[in-house]
Amino acid sequence: MRKWIAFVCALALTAALMPAAFAAGPAGTVPVQFYDEGKGRYNAETTVDQVRVTLNGRTLDMGVPGVVQTVDGVDGRTLVPVRAIAEALGATVLWMADNRQVLVFNEADTIVLTLGSATAVVNGQSVQLPGGVPAGVVKQGGTESTMVPLRFVSEQLHATVDWDNDTFTAMVTAEIPEPEPSVTPTPEPTPSVTPGKPDLGMLLRVTPDDKAETVTLYLNHAPQYRVTDLGDRVAIDLLGVTIGSGKDGSQKIENPVIPTVRYAQHTNDLYPDYAHTTRVVLDLAKGCTYKDNVTVTGDANLMAVVISVKPPEGGSAPHDPPAEPLDPTAFTVVLDAGHGGSASGAFYEEIKEKDITFPITLRVEELLKEKGYNVVMTRTEDVYMDLYDRAGVANDIGADIFVSIHANASASNYSFQGTFTYYYPDSVEGEKLARAVQKGLVSSAGSIDRGLLTNDYVVLRETTMPACLVETGFMTCHEELMKLIDPDYQEKLAQGIAKGIADYLSTLPAKTDNPSPSPKASASSQASPAPGSDDVVLPPAA
Repeated sequence: MRKWIAFVCALALTAALMPAAFAAGPAGTVPVQFYDEGKGRYNAETTVDQVRVTLNGRTLDMGVPGVVQTVDGVDGRTLVPVRAIAEALGATVLWMADNRQVLVFNEADTIVLTLGSATAVVNGQSVQLPGGVPAGVVKQGGTESTMVPLRFVSEQLHATVDWDNDTFTAMVTAEIPEPEPSVTPTPEPTPSVTPGKPDLGMLLRVTPDDKAETVTLYLNHAPQYRVTDLGDRVAIDLLGVTIGSGKDGSQKIENPVIPTVRYAQHTNDLYPDYAHTTRVVLDLAKGCTYKDNVTVTGDANLMAVVISVKPPEGGSAPHDPPAEPLDPTAFTVVLDAGHGGSASGAFYEEIKEKDITFPITLRVEELLKEKGYNVVMTRTEDVYMDLYDRAGVANDIGADIFVSIHANASASNYSFQGTFTYYYPDSVEGEKLARAVQKGLVSSAGSIDRGLLTNDYVVLRETTMPACLVETGFMTCHEELMKLIDPDYQEKLAQGIAKGIADYLSTLPAKTDNPSPSPKASASSQASPAPGSDDVVLPPAA
């Protein structure tokens, strides 16, 4: 009898420990492959439970079913296609290809999910994902989808999620505003021209990337476009497209080939077959042509038109040498006041970023010179300067370090504030420099310490010595903006940056008469699959 009882107990324990894949859930199972971001390839096919999803009592059509994924065989979590759940809850989904990140945002909240990472960033704060189950690419029947944890994303967007274990149904409840009733327009005479095909969608935004290598036109649909070479400018006609803001516009950008982008909405005067066309005009820099310097490509998966630029061969003219001879036994610091001239940077409450960065950088220069360091400024006036030229100044003189000073902005959270410092990915000395500057700055100014980040910014990538880029604070937060324009607070910022620079340089061996610039480690990249149909690209704002 005892042996029988022991056998039954052992059998029950074995059943309890069996993987969930052996017991199908009420909604059935589906064969899938999970992409391993670390290994850069798909794992072997496995069978997982399906999950039904409802929103406010109605079944949510997601294109592919939700699935259960576990990490280390425990604590399964429901994954669903990111676009399906985010847009159903009134949010926007954007894909940052360079960083393998998914952005989900609305007017109040921003969620950043890095594929393969168990840590998310919600409104600037790091948050661990429940169960360690990350966002990732999942292949079902040959279809790739970027999938995210359902409960986590839903709750961050202020929805609630209940679970019905009998049917394996996740029940999402959210307050979704009803669409505003349409106003019946006043009857007008029928136009004599054919209105054309219905509109396909909207132009959401025009965004230059931080590397000054692309300008991207973000749409909410697969693009249809025509390109016309106009000599000193290029016209890109987006067919069946209206402007999301409803207003024509233009913007100056820091780009060696395209200094200005202009866009205007037309009716069917350009293309009679389309009710609307949005024309985007790229003004070209002197000496640049469409044939030699511009490439325009459309990407249906990214829902964008990407304009890639190639700077003219030979680059800019040689940089002017420092006004004063450099002491070869002293460390040489290049300071870069962000933006300048026609490139004002962020602009809030009638305040320009360039008018914040310049006085702070000038004061850092004074403080470092008082300590005996060689200091060279990339610019000493309110003038536009190409990003590559900024890096070139430091490279030409063999500087020991490069520090670029900026102010930040948030597109979605106007109460977010604090200080970040960036360094180039995998640059060991760049990280040490950034850490020292960040520590000195937040200690002196008392700002919120948001830590270190990496990015492929031009001034971090093209410099051959340790480099960092400081984001002193957020101009989009009124409270912090008022600090950033306060001379007393600017003094604290400058004191902190100077102290951080001095602290870093104190760790280096003494200079000789023949100093050589410090090498910078370069990051390696690995091939990865194209984003699934749920993705669209948006590089982060500078």
